[in-house]
Formats: sequence, C-alpha cells, structure tokens
Amino acid sequence: MPSCSSVFSDYIQPEQDITISEWADANRYLSSKSSAEPGRWRTDRTPYLREIMDELSPRSNTQRVVFMAGAQVGKTEAGNNWLGAIIDLFPGPVLAIQPTVDIAMRFSKQRIATLIEESPRLRDKVRPHGHGIAVIRYSAKSSLVEC
Repeated sequence: MPSCSSVFSDYIQPEQDITISEWADANRYLSSKSSAEPGRWRTDRTPYLREIMDELSPRSNTQRVVFMAGAQVGKTEAGNNWLGAIIDLFPGPVLAIQPTVDIAMRFSKQRIATLIEESPRLRDKVRPHGHGIAVIRYSAKSSLVEC
C-alpha cells in the first residue's frame, strides 16, 4: 500500500496551464456510437469552438460565456470537453441541468458516460458512484485513498 506522502505528491500538483481545446486535442476520444467521425478529437475540425472552449479555461479572465448557435454545431461536445478537463485537471463540483429528469438521465448515460469510457485519462480517474432521480454522481478514485 502506498504511503500517504506518495499519494499526496501524486495528486497535489500545481494547476496545469492548458486550455480546454488543448486538453481535448490531447485527451478526448469520440465514440463510434455518438460520432460520425470516431477517434481522437480535433479542434481544427471545428475551429469556431476553439475560442469558446478556451474562454472556459481556468487561465481565462472571462466571467461569463454565452454561446448562441444553431443546432448540431458542437455545443454539447464543447461542453463535454470542458467537463472532461475539469475531471482530469481541475477537479471541482459541476452542476449540469437538463430540462427534464428523463433528458438528464439520457444525457448522463449517452454523453457523460461515453465521454468517460472513451477517454483513457478520464476512465482511469473516475468510476460510477450511483445515481438518484436526476443526478448521476461520479467520484474520483483518488478520493477513495485512506491514510
């Protein structure tokens, strides 16, 4: 069993200076179940999302991001990239609200679970924790360490 100091040194690191689009390009994989172009995410394929994702990055001074766009242009995937980076590099609470309980459950199962399953860095850090009526919770494996 690893010592407390080795566990803490693995997880207490300075925040990485990386944008959401850089994280997505390096770590995000699209599933053949949910994408016409499965495989590694490429922001160059949707360059109009780069600035939006980067303004969601911790190093940005932006306080509010408003994204008005047509249907099927990548809004959900940009949000999933943001969520993936939060899980991987900037752990903290996230609240995602959907219009109905059924949509929330479907979104969690089809989008968030797939995001985690298809991205090795996320799959290695997160495990399903359980669910309530409209809430799907995931807990970081690192929080399960006892010293």
